[in-house]
Amino acid sequence: MFCLQPTPGMVPVSFDFSGKQAKLVLMSPWFLGTTIPIVLGLIWLHYVVRREGIKAQEHRSMVWWLTNLLWFHTGCDLLSGFWQVMPLLTEFYALMTPSHNMPRWHESRAHLDAVYVLELIVEVPMAAWALKLFVQRDPARHIVEVFAASAQLAGTVAYYAPGLVKFEAACWLSWVDRSCGFVWIAFPLVLLWGHLQAAREGKMQNGKAKNKKS
Repeated sequence: MFCLQPTPGMVPVSFDFSGKQAKLVLMSPWFLGTTIPIVLGLIWLHYVVRREGIKAQEHRSMVWWLTNLLWFHTGCDLLSGFWQVMPLLTEFYALMTPSHNMPRWHESRAHLDAVYVLELIVEVPMAAWALKLFVQRDPARHIVEVFAASAQLAGTVAYYAPGLVKFEAACWLSWVDRSCGFVWIAFPLVLLWGHLQAAREGKMQNGKAKNKKS
């Protein structure tokens, strides 16, 4: 966003090191309204983690939900892909998936808009709720986390599957986007596996405790 220029086809790759492009981004209320709360939130989470003695695994989950809530779901997908108000990143979204140039809910981008609405009404609220539960040390936080992560995984598949099946790619940036998007499939699976293992270990420990008592 600061220096890579959105040029047709992204070939040749060109950069702006004059600072004009970076200034455009840094003066945007949309950019500042998402990134400043992230920085403050990360500092606050660090304090909460130290104060409560929270494990590194749970700290990672808290960072995941904070950054997804404010940047990846909101700053990227909603403000750049759906409402198209984020400077520069909006142009990159259109380069990666040219159907973004069509009006919202046009048939060529209907699947994208459906995922954006999923993010707006499900994934963003769930990310906020999961983060809140982790901070409050709520016993139900892991159930909510798995549900929220499942929505992310399903949304990611729905978002990228049509372009992948048709083997469509506007430019090399399209494949970069899809490669980055794989994180939202891998991380939910990692969370699921971790919570499955924790549940099984907890059941085994409870079983051993009951046997000792008997």
